[in-house]
Amino acid sequence: MKKMILVPLFAVCMMLGISSVAHAQHYVAKGETLSKIAKEYNMTLKDLISLNPHIENPNMIHVNDYIIIRSKTETQKDLVDYARSLQSVTAYSYGGQNPPYSTDCSGWAQYVYKKFGVTIPRVSRDQAKTGTPVKFEDLQIGDLMFFSTRADKVISHVGIYMGNDYFISNLNEEKDVEILSTFGTWTQRYFMWGTRYKL
Repeated sequence: MKKMILVPLFAVCMMLGISSVAHAQHYVAKGETLSKIAKEYNMTLKDLISLNPHIENPNMIHVNDYIIIRSKTETQKDLVDYARSLQSVTAYSYGGQNPPYSTDCSGWAQYVYKKFGVTIPRVSRDQAKTGTPVKFEDLQIGDLMFFSTRADKVISHVGIYMGNDYFISNLNEEKDVEILSTFGTWTQRYFMWGTRYKL
C-alpha cells in the first residue's frame, strides 16, 4: 500500500528555495466544489478530476485542499506541479501498468507527459532517444533527465527536472516518488543527458 507523504507547502517552498511553489494549484475556499473550480478555469470536470488523483472523493473537498489546475500559460510548470501532486499517490512497481497508482519510473514519466498532450515511449531507454537532447547545464523546467547505473551505459532511469536544481522521479519500491537535488552524489554520478519536448 502506498505510504502517505504529507508535507506542508511551506516546507516544500523552503526545500526548493523558491518563493512560490504553486503555479498550477488552486486552494479550495468555503462553498467551492470541483464543478465550480473547473468552470472558473475553463476546464471540464472530468479533466480536473483526472489531474487530482490525490483527492480521494471528488464529491467531498475541504477548505484549503489544493487542487491541480491547468494555468494554460506555463505548461512546463503545470506539468511539474502535477508530478509533485503524485507524491502521495504513486507506489513504485517495476513494469507496473496502472499509473499513476502503480508503475515504475518510465511508466510514471510517460503518464505525466501524456496528461499534458505529449506521447513518449514506455521504457526509459526508448524515451531517451526521443525529444531534443539537452546537456545538464541547459536543463529547463519539465525536461526529462536520464540516468544509467549500468556498466554498458544503457539508460536505466528517468526523472523530470523541476527547476532550481531539483528533479522529481518515481525512484524505487522503498522511496516511491521523491524530489532530489541535481547536485546530489547519485545524480552527478549516473546522469547521462536530458531531453526536451514542446509543451
